[in-house]
Amino acid sequence: MNFRLIKYKQLVSTNVKAISLYQDNKATDGAVIIADEQTGGKGNSNNKWESEPGKNLTFSILFKPDFIEPSEQFIITQLISLSIQENLESILRKKSVTIKWPNDIYVGDKKIAGILIQNFIRGNSIDMSVIGVGLNASQEMFISDAPNPTSIIIESGMDCPLDNLLEDILETFSQYISKYQNETSFSTLTKLYLDKLYKFGKRALYKDNQGSFMATITGITEFGELQLLDKNGSQRTYGFKEIEFDLIN
Repeated sequence: MNFRLIKYKQLVSTNVKAISLYQDNKATDGAVIIADEQTGGKGNSNNKWESEPGKNLTFSILFKPDFIEPSEQFIITQLISLSIQENLESILRKKSVTIKWPNDIYVGDKKIAGILIQNFIRGNSIDMSVIGVGLNASQEMFISDAPNPTSIIIESGMDCPLDNLLEDILETFSQYISKYQNETSFSTLTKLYLDKLYKFGKRALYKDNQGSFMATITGITEFGELQLLDKNGSQRTYGFKEIEFDLIN
């Protein structure tokens, strides 16, 4: 995949800018929108993404996933999540780097990166996917009420060059795309995702609209829904925003 970097000193949101460029036919597949400072970055559930100017990676990728059906769009989440997890794991060698379902990146029990994906469907295909990433690199203090932020420098003591980190993530993402774009089944990709999934196979406390319960993650469905086995032996399946993790347990 050929990437074209479009850099800005300041943006409200790289996803908002990427979507605007796409809708105005000013940016196509492979464009990467990067901001030194993002003043209104959003995470999932409308959470604000805190990012100190010039200290972190905030970027959005325009990706035209010709080989992915709309019903399979969770594949995009797996491709980018694994790309980021793999690179951070190589940097933070002595740390546990995992993917918290569906697409946060964790070091231990702390969040180091978040991903927000917005897909645009045209007819029976995904015309464009806008993949927004916020990754904490050199920020050492966080002032928002986010419960558990961390960064590369906090975890390793190393100040990681942002340009090199972005280049490595994009290269890994490109490699994943090349590997899986001709596959008829994504089962191998899903296995990789599950191998790196936060709390996979471990009993933990969760909360849904009925209250808290103990359960173990057993897998995900083809639509990316989380599958849990509770303490009574019942299988439960949840879509995004239907369940919360208790990060203390």
